[in-house]
Amino acid sequence: MTLRWRITILTAVMIALASSVIGVASYLNVSQAQISSIDSSLQNSLGSNPRRILERAVPRGNNPNDFYSAVAVAALDTAGNVSVLRPAGTQTSPEEFPTLPLAQIQSDSTQNISFTDESTGNSYRLVARPAGRDFLVIAVTSLADYRATMNQILLSTILFVLGVTILGALASWLIVRKFFVPVDSMIATAGAIAQGDISQRVPNAPTGTELGDLSVSLNTMINSLTESITRVENSEQTLRNFISDASHEIRTPLTVIRGYIEILRAESSSDSERDIRAIDRIDSESKRLERLVTSLLELDTRQSSAIVQTTFRIDELIALHFADLESISPRPVTYQLEELTIEGDPSAWEQLFGNIVQNISRYTPAKSEVGVELRSKVVNGHDWVEFVVNDCGPGIPAEKRAEVFSRFSRLDPSRSTQSGGFGLGMSIVKAVVDAHFGFIELGDSPCGGLQIRIQVPQHKV
Repeated sequence: MTLRWRITILTAVMIALASSVIGVASYLNVSQAQISSIDSSLQNSLGSNPRRILERAVPRGNNPNDFYSAVAVAALDTAGNVSVLRPAGTQTSPEEFPTLPLAQIQSDSTQNISFTDESTGNSYRLVARPAGRDFLVIAVTSLADYRATMNQILLSTILFVLGVTILGALASWLIVRKFFVPVDSMIATAGAIAQGDISQRVPNAPTGTELGDLSVSLNTMINSLTESITRVENSEQTLRNFISDASHEIRTPLTVIRGYIEILRAESSSDSERDIRAIDRIDSESKRLERLVTSLLELDTRQSSAIVQTTFRIDELIALHFADLESISPRPVTYQLEELTIEGDPSAWEQLFGNIVQNISRYTPAKSEVGVELRSKVVNGHDWVEFVVNDCGPGIPAEKRAEVFSRFSRLDPSRSTQSGGFGLGMSIVKAVVDAHFGFIELGDSPCGGLQIRIQVPQHKV
């Protein structure tokens, strides 16, 4: 749930609670006022001396001017007998007198009581006052109008609370939405910067507010990061240019050295073991240096040049290179390859597969099984090609896998460059994958070795 929804819901809840408290308090106050008014009316019906009601309690004849009375008056003796002195309604059309709660009345003869007639289910209010030692005079009135009025007030209160809550929530949503406009702009700008557009800047919010201070701080931070990124990119480009230029320059003297070595071997008449060993060492070291220069130039090419767009069957290249692994080393290879096509540079992928095969032959035990899989995969509605290699070698610890893709990275210091490894193979592999807009991930194979998982977009024929 977003922050704006949380604020809106919290505001609506607070409004509902506040209006509910006000509504309940108002309801209780009105109810108390209504009951007090009813009690006053009942008390007035009895007068200041209830005994006089008994003295003048004589039946009234039919009177055309008879009026309606909401209060009924009765006398209650000590034996529990009830005598209706004056019914509610009119004399010509009296209302039925309710069944009184005698036990409750007799327990306290001066109280005001609300009760329900068990025979009819109607609610009543009564006031009982003593009229001598043997009688109580009781005034009773129906609470039907009171109940109807209070129900109407309760319904109005509920509708009021709901209406105020909805209007408050709507107003809160509009205010929060307006308040979050700068935040939305900041989020959009941050997303654009995350996608690589470092020219974007966070819009300025009103000064003197928290959002204003945040926008200033974010823009300052982005400017600092942009300058740092620019410096790093310039440094990397300078280093890349230096490596490329140096590699090209080194190639020429290496070619000359290799040529003179061949001349020395062809024309040397010395059978001295020391001379022969010296020539062999110069030859092997010049070849190793030449391989290093070639790898550096290959890596620079993969990182700086646009790929050659060609459609080709990647499963055929995989089968070709891993067939070489089977032929040059006693390692069984199991295949699960689908016929899939991608678009890219076939020579770059040949270099990638060649480096993977070379690493397997160099670092995994002889006769250890190698599993190769190629399958199609749908990710977020797009077709991808997934290439997975599982070997049974020593693997790479999880905390060191990120180092593998760095230049001149050799995780085992004991590995000598005499074996031909300069720590550039996986750097070239990652450069090829990046150039084809793919992803590479290192993990654990089912047999405990290294798993290489590569995903690149699929080309539909």
